[in-house]
Amino acid sequence: MLTRYLLWQTFLGLLGAATVIIAVILLIDFVETSRDIATRVDISPADAALFSLLRLPLLLQDTLPFIVLFGVLWTFFRLNRRSELIVMRASGVSVWRIMAPVAVLAFVTGLAGSFLLNPLGAATSAYFEARRSALFEGRPVEEVSGARVWLREVRENQFVVIAAQGIDDSRLISPIFRIYNPQGANGGPPELEQQVHASQASLAGGFWQLSGAVEYRPESGATVLGDVSIPTSTGQEALFERTRSAQGVSFWRLPDVIVSAREAGLSTRTYELRWQSLLAQPLLLVAAALLAIAATLRLTRLGGAAGFALAGGAGGFLLYFLQRMLTGLGSAGSLDVVSAAWSAPALFALGALLYIAVTEDG
Repeated sequence: MLTRYLLWQTFLGLLGAATVIIAVILLIDFVETSRDIATRVDISPADAALFSLLRLPLLLQDTLPFIVLFGVLWTFFRLNRRSELIVMRASGVSVWRIMAPVAVLAFVTGLAGSFLLNPLGAATSAYFEARRSALFEGRPVEEVSGARVWLREVRENQFVVIAAQGIDDSRLISPIFRIYNPQGANGGPPELEQQVHASQASLAGGFWQLSGAVEYRPESGATVLGDVSIPTSTGQEALFERTRSAQGVSFWRLPDVIVSAREAGLSTRTYELRWQSLLAQPLLLVAAALLAIAATLRLTRLGGAAGFALAGGAGGFLLYFLQRMLTGLGSAGSLDVVSAAWSAPALFALGALLYIAVTEDG
């Protein structure tokens, strides 16, 4: 019964914090969306609200640590003010039993954020980008090709740089294939051996299927090839996800994207960092919950409870910004991706546990 009661009270606290934070996110993003889009094209307030809703899942995932932090802070502060914590502990219930259901709920919330909310956010974010591009370009959503695409393939005796105007369904639009010899004359810089222009290129069965191809060689000039095939190591995942940031890739697709990009000779650091960050999110939320619990266990009658709660909130902000800083270092290559994603949650969780152990057990 006690576990169920604590879970319910914590759930209500998380729900209240989520409601407030979602309202703030929607309000701010509605204003930003209106300023970004409505100043260039005519859209109705309903369309601007729809754009904000499409961006909400990913924005909400980024604020999950604050939802857990403030939700648990509010829950335990109320329990403390109403002397319910005193009754629990006077009945022989240890602080570890009190905090266990909350930590489990935070962990489950983190799993839901990575496994469910992130894929939903990736899908809605992609649709948001497509609709915005369609508005700016005056084209149907289904025909939007997205941003300019750059790919690089490494082969045994050469490497290929591919530039295209964008991706339309399963095709590269107006691609240019530049094939280089990595060993130039007399050990000099790489030399361009061949350049192939095409109207489009489709990826199928380990080959680029080119339409309307024209080959250019330094020694022979232009040669019309028509429809030809070029072998490739680029996979479907690498092709479609190169036009989207790592934050816009679904949790479930990240492993395939990493493998495919690595096989194509592309950098995988941002994708690996995003993957590790999503795996570490449950621990991050547990750390936020433990900070909130540690800050609200001081009995109200002893005074200073509000100050400790504020300190817990400040600790949560410190956790968030340290996580962001380490992620930035990992993205820049100054820190390995595992340390960048896991260090801050692990350190703050251990620190909160140490504080609770020293305070409660001496």
